[in-house]
Amino acid sequence: MIKVLPGHISNLIAAGEVVQRPASVVKELMENSVDAGAQNISLIIKDSGRTLIQVIDDGCGFSPQDAKMAFLRHATSKISTAEDLNSIHTFGFRGEALASICSVAEVTLRTKQADDQTGYEVKYAESKLMSEGQTSTPTGSNFVVRNLFYNVPARRKFLKSDATEFRQIVSEFSRVAITRPNISFRLTHNNADVFQLNPATLKKRIQDVAGRDMGRELVEISVDTSLIKISGYIGRPEDARKTPGNQYLFVNNRYFRSPYFQKAVVKGYEGLIAGDLLPSFFIFFECDPHKIDVNIHPSKTEIKFEDDFAIFDFLLSATRESLGKNSFMPSIDFDMEGAPDIPKIKRGFYTPPPKVDYDPLFNPFRMGAGDSHDNSVAAIDRRFHSGYGTTHGGTTPGGTAPGDYSDPYNQDPLFSDSAIPQKPVMQVGNRYLLTTIKTGVILIDIKRARERILYERYLDALNEGRNLPLQSLFPVTIEADIKTVSILQENLSNLRFMGFDISIEENYLTVKALPNGFNDNSDSLSTIIDTLVSDLSEDGRDFGKKSKERLAGQLAKSGSSGKQESLNNLEAQTLIDTLFACREPNYTPGGNRCLAILSLEDIEKFI
Repeated sequence: MIKVLPGHISNLIAAGEVVQRPASVVKELMENSVDAGAQNISLIIKDSGRTLIQVIDDGCGFSPQDAKMAFLRHATSKISTAEDLNSIHTFGFRGEALASICSVAEVTLRTKQADDQTGYEVKYAESKLMSEGQTSTPTGSNFVVRNLFYNVPARRKFLKSDATEFRQIVSEFSRVAITRPNISFRLTHNNADVFQLNPATLKKRIQDVAGRDMGRELVEISVDTSLIKISGYIGRPEDARKTPGNQYLFVNNRYFRSPYFQKAVVKGYEGLIAGDLLPSFFIFFECDPHKIDVNIHPSKTEIKFEDDFAIFDFLLSATRESLGKNSFMPSIDFDMEGAPDIPKIKRGFYTPPPKVDYDPLFNPFRMGAGDSHDNSVAAIDRRFHSGYGTTHGGTTPGGTAPGDYSDPYNQDPLFSDSAIPQKPVMQVGNRYLLTTIKTGVILIDIKRARERILYERYLDALNEGRNLPLQSLFPVTIEADIKTVSILQENLSNLRFMGFDISIEENYLTVKALPNGFNDNSDSLSTIIDTLVSDLSEDGRDFGKKSKERLAGQLAKSGSSGKQESLNNLEAQTLIDTLFACREPNYTPGGNRCLAILSLEDIEKFI
């Protein structure tokens, strides 16, 4: 019943762990190029890696014998004994990487060492050596991987869209490029250059990879202890975003994921950013390789630290220190215990301003019975007050029709009854509206009310199959990173149907229109795009197939985001009336309360 699997089947099983998507091949080949001492590395991609993945470097190259040995399982030049696993300083030490790649793709390697007169070429397919021989090639290595997963149709079928797979490739490319700012990197996709990175400083390399604005957003972080050395850059609090992507952790120049250490960085921003935002950071750890284990996950992106609790504290302290040095920490609260005393003003050197006496009952527009101006000013005064109370039937309480011209001053009021709030409305902190009802007062969250209103408006439009109405803007151009551009490009047709008019050119977005109801000030456009990209990135190409309720909910959430502005009385009353006209005014689509009612009994408890 028990038997040993043939080599090609075991390689396919290993490939399932190592080669999950085209980005996995990119990671393996680029890391090997770095370990080979290359100073120039080129990555050429076609069809997001489905058709072609090619990595060219000018490293040390292979001898003819090593070129064939490299494709065997467990073949490596970096480990000789078990103790070597505890002192890994290189990237690609895993022995089954090339063997796994050649089991699910057609692989050609052309390589040459500096002392050799000619190069050597080997071709593999389905874990078999198909051909070998001498060839003309420059010093270094040239890996060509074609038709990935051609012999595993199920794996190829479940690859994501081209845009999604390309974003994963860019992520792997960026992780390697950031750790080696002294090496020149180039990325070409479908014959178009995406990155051309020349040797530079670390900050300049981060700027080249993450966007031109990123360099201006970063502040330095540094701490050196006997346990670990932490260095790198963190982003400014005001530049925190909802979309992940610029959160990088490296240990000994190897990228790794760690929600635990990411929590330490985010905790350092406590009180400076909202809870749903993520700061940018590019943090490098340097520590004794004997105190970490990099061999606990097939992709080597999870690392176990011997002293993770202490490192957490160091990282948190370093983050807060860096933010404090750059004046990003909260200002001093003088009500705090131990705060400096504010000296009292000495009355002998201070003269209070004089008091102004006035008669609160005096009305300059109220004339006596014998005044000659009674038919003018007093009539206007009467007409204004009668207009405020005009009934929907078109007459004042006194019975005078609004269009009666028997009095030359008896004209329509400047503000009609529909334009003047029937009840007082107070705005609190640009976030809440407070108004009275028969049983007490009602408090309305402006942002959540807008979200509920927009949700029902968008849902009705989607159910009826009509395009959402647009509100045109003066075109606003925003610089975006590769990931943002890719996500929006992939969903451009859906975005146009939903009311977004966005044109894309290289790394720039030009916003010409938004769905009606969105905040349209320029300060909130970046937030809107950021929220939209965050929602789109969750499902990629399947965004247009979501349920209409979820689609409308995400649109409403994006539309209600941004800076809250003060509302005038008419806008406040309109928002309240529109909210109570909704089918469910009490809650947002996400279940948060839009309003709260304080009864007279509740108010009496606070008095």
